[in-house]
Amino acid sequence: MRKLFFVVAVFTALHAQANSVWVEQNKLVGEIGGWRIYAKEQSPNTVTPSADVFTLNQAIERMLRHQLDSVNYLPGSESIVNYYLLSPAQRSALQQRYSIIYETSRAYYELVAQREKLVHMENVLEAVEAASELTSRMYKVGNVNELKLLTQKKDLYKKRLEYKSLQAKYLDAKERFIQRMNFDSRDLKTDVEQRLPDPPKDSRKLTEKEQRAIDLGVINNPGTVQTRSTGRVSYDSYLEKYYKAKTYKDGILPTQKKISEENLLRYNGMLIDVFHLLEDAENQSKAVIEYIDANLAFLIQSVRLEKDLVDAQMDYSNINVR
Repeated sequence: MRKLFFVVAVFTALHAQANSVWVEQNKLVGEIGGWRIYAKEQSPNTVTPSADVFTLNQAIERMLRHQLDSVNYLPGSESIVNYYLLSPAQRSALQQRYSIIYETSRAYYELVAQREKLVHMENVLEAVEAASELTSRMYKVGNVNELKLLTQKKDLYKKRLEYKSLQAKYLDAKERFIQRMNFDSRDLKTDVEQRLPDPPKDSRKLTEKEQRAIDLGVINNPGTVQTRSTGRVSYDSYLEKYYKAKTYKDGILPTQKKISEENLLRYNGMLIDVFHLLEDAENQSKAVIEYIDANLAFLIQSVRLEKDLVDAQMDYSNINVR
């Protein structure tokens, strides 16, 4: 009964406050999509790649041509499958190939992630600017006090600084990618994909050969011990990062989206005001940014794992442990 009385009291108070500005609030909230920032994110499956997009595969092919061919590329060194049939030169080329793929993929994923976060933050900044404008209008008609007005202005200043910081990080990632690709004015092409690929449905499983290559074994050789240890640590790190990215994608983001939808219903029912929606938008923003960072870490570790497993299998073969 006390809870029901509290709800009724809050509803009455909000309704009394809203007489002069509630319609205007609803209009502004509608203009920014109900503050549902996450809902504005396109699903990767619905994004149509542009013909001008420089893909990860294109980046890898470019770097293999520029770095591997000029040094020691040999036919047959593209895969670990027939490793035992390769000559020492082919084995060296194979190891270098995976190092190039790792470094190129890392630079590419970092650039895509910074671009994705920057686009997302543009939507968030738009929402905060709309809230600041709304607060100023409410202050003029006496619906909020000066403290609320100043607090909202401070939040806007901080969000603009955050956006500027992301811009700088994006430009830095872009320049590092240009350096990695060795682009010049004749072939500059940095229109990368819009979003990082989502984590796969299931985590990667080690093959029997890979598992043998990273097991402790009985060879007391410092180099071999380190190589095998690196492989085990790399796989453990992969599983941890996969679990984190997958939890954000399948658990945290959908839950946050439902929370946001419930808050919007409460707002439309005049149970909460627009500033609660702003707080919800901030929570959405944090969740999306955290997911992008978690997914980036997972994707980079996925490529590193392949390199570390190749190194372990090469060492396993070289010491004739079958």
